[in-house]
Amino acid sequence: MKRRCARTLVLLGVLLLLESCKVSSDEAKTHVVFDMGYGKTDFTLDLSASEKNNIGLSINKGIFHILSRGEAKILSISSYGQTLAMLYDPARGSAPMILKDVKIDAGTPKEDLGRFATQVSFVDPWPMATDSRQTLYVADRKQHQESANGTENAINGAEPDRIVRRFDAGGKELASLGQEGIAGSPFPDIIRLEITENDTLAVICASETETLVYFYDRNGVFLHLLKLKDTTLPIPAQILKKNPEGKGLRIIPSLESIMPAYFAGKTEAILKINYYLENYDVGTGVTLSIDQLGGWILQIDASTGSVLNAFPLQSGLSETGVNLQLIAAKKNSFLTIRWADQYLGGELLKFDPSGKITGKLNIRCPDEAAALVAMAAGDDGYLYLLASLPSVLRMYAWKIPGM
Repeated sequence: MKRRCARTLVLLGVLLLLESCKVSSDEAKTHVVFDMGYGKTDFTLDLSASEKNNIGLSINKGIFHILSRGEAKILSISSYGQTLAMLYDPARGSAPMILKDVKIDAGTPKEDLGRFATQVSFVDPWPMATDSRQTLYVADRKQHQESANGTENAINGAEPDRIVRRFDAGGKELASLGQEGIAGSPFPDIIRLEITENDTLAVICASETETLVYFYDRNGVFLHLLKLKDTTLPIPAQILKKNPEGKGLRIIPSLESIMPAYFAGKTEAILKINYYLENYDVGTGVTLSIDQLGGWILQIDASTGSVLNAFPLQSGLSETGVNLQLIAAKKNSFLTIRWADQYLGGELLKFDPSGKITGKLNIRCPDEAAALVAMAAGDDGYLYLLASLPSVLRMYAWKIPGM
């Protein structure tokens, strides 16, 4: 009888412990920030072009910066939906309707231009980022040349030809950045630009065999270069211990995304890596099966390349974390989303550096016809999502507690 009571008390204690570790998933309040129209003006976007017409979104200090790649146009918009500035290439068909078109060059005096539009000759502007000073960083081609599909470069054998162009808050173009910093040699294919909380710029490039992350301070001074070779991506010791490689078995790491972060005075590169176990025939090398081992977050020291921390993205016993997309790394927290199948939205999961879930939130666009155009985490703790509807483009926002 005493043994049965003891077992009951132990079971009750385990249940209470599990219950205390649960993090409830709440429905987040949806905010509609502003609407935009379709078109080629200073308050619209043209989504009618080919797949090259990607839309980039960056939010800093309450200002929304939207890059329309196909239009070669950048809009700066207030949180009230008022267009403050437009940088555009008139050769692509866009033109201001509300803003005053002004010419800005090196000799333009520093004065408040108010709301303005200015012409810029772009080749292939993509991607974009913005720092706290509203400085725009835009990747572009150095030479006015395009391959047949308009997007190929060094990744297919050509010489690197990408640079990072900079524009201050007044629209004036500053000296461009290359690999070594200001006026440096061109980059290979740039896949992403990111700004950390201390205004460090990360230029993420890709080649056939490796991913390169260049770091610069807010003045364009080169800081670090992090090289991640596809064949030598780090594998956590926990995975190797549970899945020892041997004849016919090998672990395959797949780098899904990279996000720079600034934690406790240190610049880091946050990696989302999915790991798989391949079972292959030793004689022929033919793959027999591939199993998911899970998605992990790795914190890498940007200056040394050493692994500072690693944890699995698991929200339950059956969760592998492969389907969780990393969307923000701020304030020592990591925000992921599990996209829903039936509507635009999903479940947000916030992790701490130990891998513990510290917050869950369900987000959902209330308009059933909404389709994703762009998404970004702001510096104000909100997640912003630009969606296309039949008649307008709509900016939604959700507050993320603790970010």
